[in-house]
Amino acid sequence: MKPLSLSREIREGKLNDLEIIKCLDIHHNQVLVSAIDQIVSRKLCNEKIISRLIEISEFRDPKVNKLFGIDTIGHYSIAALGTINTPESKLKYEELMTNLDEWDKEIVIRIVNNMNN
Repeated sequence: MKPLSLSREIREGKLNDLEIIKCLDIHHNQVLVSAIDQIVSRKLCNEKIISRLIEISEFRDPKVNKLFGIDTIGHYSIAALGTINTPESKLKYEELMTNLDEWDKEIVIRIVNNMNN
């Protein structure tokens, strides 16, 4: 399936939890953001999800990983860790946030606030 079609299938809720988690291994920004949205909305969390979100958090190059405006898939991934709200995800969220500069922290906090609304 083509990435944009897959992204639509994810957004429309047509994939099961395991299929959504597998989508975290597809290196396409729209597929990743759609999968992360579903993970957050379904409140999915396990070791693989946390590990993969940590890896994706490094994708903050605005020339390659840009989503909307100044947001990157890396920012979105960190925000998801904060929003999932399990002890493990919160711990990793805090660790990642301490390593960000103020600019990136502001972006992540804004995304977290949007995810929580």
